[in-house]
Amino acid sequence: MATVTLTACVLVPANGFASAAVQAHAPTTVAGPAVAASPAQTRYDRIATQTLDDIVNGNYAAATAHFDATMRKALPPDALAEAWKTYQDQFGRYQSHGDPKDVAVGEFTMVNVPLRMEKHPGEFRVTFHEDGTIAGLWFLAPGAPVP
Repeated sequence: MATVTLTACVLVPANGFASAAVQAHAPTTVAGPAVAASPAQTRYDRIATQTLDDIVNGNYAAATAHFDATMRKALPPDALAEAWKTYQDQFGRYQSHGDPKDVAVGEFTMVNVPLRMEKHPGEFRVTFHEDGTIAGLWFLAPGAPVP
């Protein structure tokens, strides 16, 4: 059984890795096993990969379209652009991404997308509310725990 703690945070470089706004609500601790998504993409997978594609293509306004109100305030398009630039400065230019994997975390669904970057592998992580709005977003090293 895995325990994950989600906390509020905004654009804080930690351990040499850039991270964008994370869970933007009151701290929540939940316990439960990781649940892999079925081979077919979920709606969360589709939104996560579309958000990533928008970021990679420099369309930061579109990338924030599914943000909840708290995320829109914490990570506007210009701040998202800066976070992505900082991440690429550390990991190298984006090359491609792998298949998304979903993890149920209490009332949230977390989608992890492995990234192939020029210098080091990475991970794009997005947390969703049940309604499909984005509650958190990270650019991480692979396998990094939720900050």
